[in-house]
Amino acid sequence: MVVTWFSSKEKVGQVSLYDSNITLNMIASVPFEAAYRVQVGVNEFGQLVIEPVSKDRFMRGDMDEYQLLPIQLKKSYSRINSTLLMKKIAVALGVELSKNPLKFDTRWDEEHNVLVIMSGKEEK
Repeated sequence: MVVTWFSSKEKVGQVSLYDSNITLNMIASVPFEAAYRVQVGVNEFGQLVIEPVSKDRFMRGDMDEYQLLPIQLKKSYSRINSTLLMKKIAVALGVELSKNPLKFDTRWDEEHNVLVIMSGKEEK
């Protein structure tokens, strides 16, 4: 017999977009605990995507260093700081970013090893 247990405390990762940074809550930060850098992009559904990059992968030198950003890890959150990145994200998503955050849920995509920020249309 296969049983799928339900949890009353299902935790959802959440990301806050500000005009100067991306802040990930503790749940969304877990996949980045061993990351040396990250890449941030947008997929065909208009969702932001963050990929962790290990130090070994970074040191190979086969990635565009201008696409790699540092991530600051704290006990209860992590943060990617870049005003330029946030301007590009605002244009890509068609939103206005400010000191007041826009908040989005996240999901971890095991197949592609990326965090997907549910900022656009859902996949079909």
